[in-house]
Amino acid sequence: MQELIDRYNSALAKTERMSHRDLRHYQEALLIRLLRHARDNLSFYRSRLDALFRGNGDVDLSRWNEIPILRRDEVSLHGPKMRVPQLPTSYGEIHYFQTSGSTGAPLDIASNALVLVASNALLTRMARWFGLDTSRPLATIRLFANDPARPGPEGRVSNGWSFANPTAPFYEIELMTPIEQQLEWLSRHKTPYLATQPSGALAIAHAVTPERGKALGIEIVILFGETIPDGARDFIYERLGARVAAIYSCQEIGTIACECEAMPHYHVAAENAFVEIVDENGHEVAPGELGRVVVTGLYNYAMPFIRYDLGDLAWAGMATCMCGRALPVITRIEGRIRNAFVFRDGARVWPRGAMVRPMHAFVPFQRYQLVQLDHERIEFRYIADGSGRKPDVAGLNAYARTVLHPSIQMSVCEMEVFPPGPSGKVVEFISHILDSAPRGPT
Repeated sequence: MQELIDRYNSALAKTERMSHRDLRHYQEALLIRLLRHARDNLSFYRSRLDALFRGNGDVDLSRWNEIPILRRDEVSLHGPKMRVPQLPTSYGEIHYFQTSGSTGAPLDIASNALVLVASNALLTRMARWFGLDTSRPLATIRLFANDPARPGPEGRVSNGWSFANPTAPFYEIELMTPIEQQLEWLSRHKTPYLATQPSGALAIAHAVTPERGKALGIEIVILFGETIPDGARDFIYERLGARVAAIYSCQEIGTIACECEAMPHYHVAAENAFVEIVDENGHEVAPGELGRVVVTGLYNYAMPFIRYDLGDLAWAGMATCMCGRALPVITRIEGRIRNAFVFRDGARVWPRGAMVRPMHAFVPFQRYQLVQLDHERIEFRYIADGSGRKPDVAGLNAYARTVLHPSIQMSVCEMEVFPPGPSGKVVEFISHILDSAPRGPT
């Protein structure tokens, strides 16, 4: 396995500097291999891909747009038909897990180890772009929803956050850990690099003075999993003295794009994902235009995702970048921003799906949206799950006061649909509080 990792890391240093033509040929070879695999092994894809296959078995990629775009609800309905039960050992072990679910039901996903190898190599490449030393320690604060051996309150210690340096210390702790405990943990380990979600980094930045934040010794914060709010980079730098590097990824595909160190935009990880930014007709938008992000994962052979609509919007970038890399550019990603709830005593809480899912015991929701109306009142809007159960508002309030804030007064509101937010996406957590409170301790 280490030989494969080293070979792939070496290849990435070359592919990023290929000509646009050579990179396209490199990617098309991976794409054709995946398409043959999906058509040969999965009845779900056989008819969907028919338009691409000529009578002699050749693949005609000029007809790519004839492949139907894959929606999340189709994956939910047909997921078992999309999974390959066995793979050659060269693809790596198959793992099964659930996506986070966000506003909808979680998806049952399969992925093979080659996806992890590719994503880790892409992390290693981004580390090189930003000047990180992969032999130094990294701390990760994230959700461990799919990990049966999730770290306890003291966190978990392992090695090799980058497969390029298998002995580098790697510290992990659960994102739901109280913020003061996170800060104590970070102070104890003194790692130069921190990887977490934007809301996790902002929670840390809001909880410290600049003096305390900079004493943590964090030099780079690697952000993933959420859209980065405007102003977040400056605030993280102000409080922690740390630069930001961002990764765009999803559990179904792995790494999709990594931030460029030379320009404030993303380079598509073309070696792992074929990315389209498309209009409502499924055709690619022009540079500078906004469209839906549709992705094909090039290494998930356990459960191929071909022309998969992530539900994100993004701005297509220009074909060239001043850094000299030929990798395609995404100017900006309009995914979900994790909004904070702000309470009268100045406390901030970034609500998460892991907090809301237990609320199903009190509200029969299929999808949810929590809206903070003022410092105490939160409205739980929901689309019913069809069970016919009546909401238990008293039970909901008792639970919410333990995980969000003791002052909460929650009401419920059943809805037929949720209106989309400014980016065109449904936002699951909305606060109508103008955050006029001090930005962290002074």
